[in-house]
Amino acid sequence: MRAARGPQRLGDALSELVALKGLARSGAAEQLRQAWQEVAGERIATETRVVAVKNRSLEIEVASAALMYELDSFHKSSLLAALKKTPGLDINRLKFRLKGSLGESAGSSH
Repeated sequence: MRAARGPQRLGDALSELVALKGLARSGAAEQLRQAWQEVAGERIATETRVVAVKNRSLEIEVASAALMYELDSFHKSSLLAALKKTPGLDINRLKFRLKGSLGESAGSSH
């Protein structure tokens, strides 16, 4: 169906494959969220949100700078090890980012 158009970037090809298979919106995303909640525990899960998986790197949005520091400094390796044991997930890196660090106004506080 697709016309021959020469080489395609791997990332584009994978995105296309994910879209074709319906994985982006189906149970795979929910499985990932559930795995994160289970591995992270209630305290951390309520202050974080799974954002995306890019190049086998799980991106997690974190509600506060203090928690982001705690996760990155003290819990990252144990969280990653636990996620790697989850069947069906192929994650080799965790990446934390501060919620609202890009494009969100600073007008809201606690």
